[in-house]
Amino acid sequence: CRILAELAMMLWFVVGALFPALLLAAPPPINKLALFPDKSAWCEAKNITQIVGHSGCESKSIQNRACLGQCFSYSVPNTFPQSTESLVHCDSCMPAQSMWEIVTLDCPGNEEIPRVDKLVEQLLHCSC
Repeated sequence: CRILAELAMMLWFVVGALFPALLLAAPPPINKLALFPDKSAWCEAKNITQIVGHSGCESKSIQNRACLGQCFSYSVPNTFPQSTESLVHCDSCMPAQSMWEIVTLDCPGNEEIPRVDKLVEQLLHCSC
């Protein structure tokens, strides 16, 4: 039983020591490809007007942002039997930083629920 406890403790230590290194080892986004050195990935937060609504309530227009861009994706053909790891990479233009905001909608004619609070994600920054 003592050996199992020591083994579990050692495994816990190894996992605790290696896990942060695995997170830091994630590859950075690819902004250029060797096949197309003149092409660049791009991703921006563009201003939009968003309509927030709820059934039986008055809608509200708010200013927000949407992610728009072109990010690199590729897949290199495999060999069989496979001698190396498959080379597949898919990137997309997505929110990198956001915050949540409460938007209150008035619901006239509804005495039970005169107002409805909606949580809306406000996009601050986008990236590939």
